[in-house]
Amino acid sequence: MALINVELSSEIHAPAEKVWDILVDIESWPEWQGTTYMNPITPLPLRQGSVFETKLSGMKGTITVTKADRPKKLVWSGRSLGVKAVHEWEFQEHEGKTTAVSREHVSGWPAVPLYFMLRSSVPKLHANWLAALKARAEAS
Repeated sequence: MALINVELSSEIHAPAEKVWDILVDIESWPEWQGTTYMNPITPLPLRQGSVFETKLSGMKGTITVTKADRPKKLVWSGRSLGVKAVHEWEFQEHEGKTTAVSREHVSGWPAVPLYFMLRSSVPKLHANWLAALKARAEAS
């Protein structure tokens, strides 16, 4: 039962390898996308099976990378307070530009009472994240 499904994309004027490297450098997230808390549990860099703790939109959670296909696709899942989220990043490069796609599926009965808040906050989070990733990749 997916309660919230979000899919947004952005064209980034940078190669997919560069965009990937920025995204998997979780220790730099606070510098460019505003995450206030980050704690790698397994050694970096991120790869399939990596685990880290984060605080996004005020919610702490433990996240596990379930797929890491550099530089094409990164998927992680996490659970917090009975709410499960699966986040997918997909990168498609064409002529030095990368289309970055951010998808999220949120499910779990505890999310039902939060539906109206999540319905607006999750897309905003993704839009902000994509804009920040674009700005970071295009800045250097």
